Amino acid sequence: MDTLRIAVNGVSYTEASEIYKPHADPFTGPITNLAPWNFAVLATLMFVITSLSLFENFTVMLATYKFKQLRQPLNYIIVNLSLADFLVLLTGGTISFLTNAKGYFFLGNWACVLEGFAVTYFGIVAMWSLAVLSFERYFVICRPLGNVRLRGKHAALGLLFVWTFSFIWTIPPVFGWCSYTVSKIGTTCEPNWYSNNIWNHTYIITFFVTCFIMPLGVIIYCYGKLL
Repeated sequence: MDTLRIAVNGVSYTEASEIYKPHADPFTGPITNLAPWNFAVLATLMFVITSLSLFENFTVMLATYKFKQLRQPLNYIIVNLSLADFLVLLTGGTISFLTNAKGYFFLGNWACVLEGFAVTYFGIVAMWSLAVLSFERYFVICRPLGNVRLRGKHAALGLLFVWTFSFIWTIPPVFGWCSYTVSKIGTTCEPNWYSNNIWNHTYIITFFVTCFIMPLGVIIYCYGKLL
């Protein structure tokens, strides 16, 4: 067994290096350099955050469904944002609570890919929803196209763009361009930011540009024009 020698005040101590390494298989056991109480705290936090967020976003969708006057084109994207956040918590939040309660990702590789994709997809839908919302406000207030007004078909096209564009850039890891893998803590899954493979780097860079820089640019431009 490999060992690690540590010198303290001139005296050498030998400790097993394995205590600094994660479990060999993240699907069969927890990482070994974190005490179990850490996962219990995370599980508690995820339960509270998930429960409150699910209730809040469900309330927004229910209120919009119940009151007809709220069903306006400018509110479509707000409801869509609530739906995306609701789905993020329903998939990622619930799974994260269960895996942290267990201490490791006991659900297996298929669930890891599912959680990684779902959280990334719905999260990017939420991100682009904020961008489209800023553009809609710019469109309504600044009227860049003159007398053309925001109608239901325009809002529907915005929603179609958000869901389609987000899907295009979050599905590639499922089919081999990069991958979804267990995070360093061992209880959640995400795109493989840790790979040293150049092919994987091309995806991460492309993903960063299309799903972070571009929507942020739209938000900054539109609200800048509004100001």
